[in-house]
Amino acid sequence: MKIRLELQDRARYPFLKEAHEIIADRGITLQTITTQSLAETYRDAAVSRIQNAALVRDARSWTDSSDPFLDIVSYALARVLVSCIRNKNGIGLLARYEADRALYFLQVIEEREDVKNYIYQELGMPFSRTDIEYTRYIELASTLHDDRYRLVNRDLWNGRVALLSDEQDLLLRERIRMLVMDQLPLQIPESVCTKLQPAVSEVESIISERLTVEYGEVEAQRFPPCITALHEAAAEGKYLSHSGRFALTTFLHTIGMDQTEIISLFSRAGDFNLDMTTYQVDHIISHGDGGYTTPSCATMKTHGICIGKNSHCETIRHPLNYYRKQKKTGKTNRSQADPRTTAGSAENQTTRGAAKDDTSGSADK
Repeated sequence: MKIRLELQDRARYPFLKEAHEIIADRGITLQTITTQSLAETYRDAAVSRIQNAALVRDARSWTDSSDPFLDIVSYALARVLVSCIRNKNGIGLLARYEADRALYFLQVIEEREDVKNYIYQELGMPFSRTDIEYTRYIELASTLHDDRYRLVNRDLWNGRVALLSDEQDLLLRERIRMLVMDQLPLQIPESVCTKLQPAVSEVESIISERLTVEYGEVEAQRFPPCITALHEAAAEGKYLSHSGRFALTTFLHTIGMDQTEIISLFSRAGDFNLDMTTYQVDHIISHGDGGYTTPSCATMKTHGICIGKNSHCETIRHPLNYYRKQKKTGKTNRSQADPRTTAGSAENQTTRGAAKDDTSGSADK
């Protein structure tokens, strides 16, 4: 299906190949975007886009731009900026923003049915508007945590999953988010990131402030029991298993603790090696799209580091969700511990597997 997309269409859906083509047609490259007469305008627009991405959803609004080409360039350069900082939180913010924005235009602004159908086709969304192929459903619903999205709870007929109208929108948004996420981070030459350093620094500040809004200041008393046990063991210089060090590092990094603070925590181990620990922590927080992801509760159980499970854990599938919830309610994890999971001390749990783990007492993957 081939249709003509106007410049405004490309600005609404800048993840399409047609938007990339218009940038190339006008001679803009990584090398020229920092030296053109409009370079500062482009940078400001990209930073503004990331600033909008950092706003809470209720504070966002979208309208067609008076300068569609600048809108397209701002998307492209925003991807460059979050790639320069290689921060998974920044990448995640941008991906969610672009998905919300595109869905808004499709639902509220877009009047051309041929454009809507083309977007669906380009995104590989084989909707019949009432159901979807189960293989595609599994892929898109894998990151949705509500039990109603589990395949076992869905109506399945002839290999297709029935959908409500709001679920169609949710899965479409998730498809766009995954598309943007999968394309990042870009491999940006260090020389380009250096030329963009003022904008890169501004983006780092924006993301840091957004993390403070989402998680607030780091509060150890709100940690889930498993992370509390690992954190206390590390603070006391006790041995942590390979998986324990990895889980603790990814969790602390995600909620906003910087690399120096994390390394300082591990420095209390008797066999601490600064160079090795720095390398290992940096590897974890810089891997791939900005760092490894904190393991889920199921993975924590598999590795024997689901420690001190309490009543709050019953409806939680991920340590970060526990922390968010406790921050909102103001509760701590010091009460309602399940005696069945605290029978083995944190020290015993975190040292599980020590005989076969020959790495140092610092954090690694």
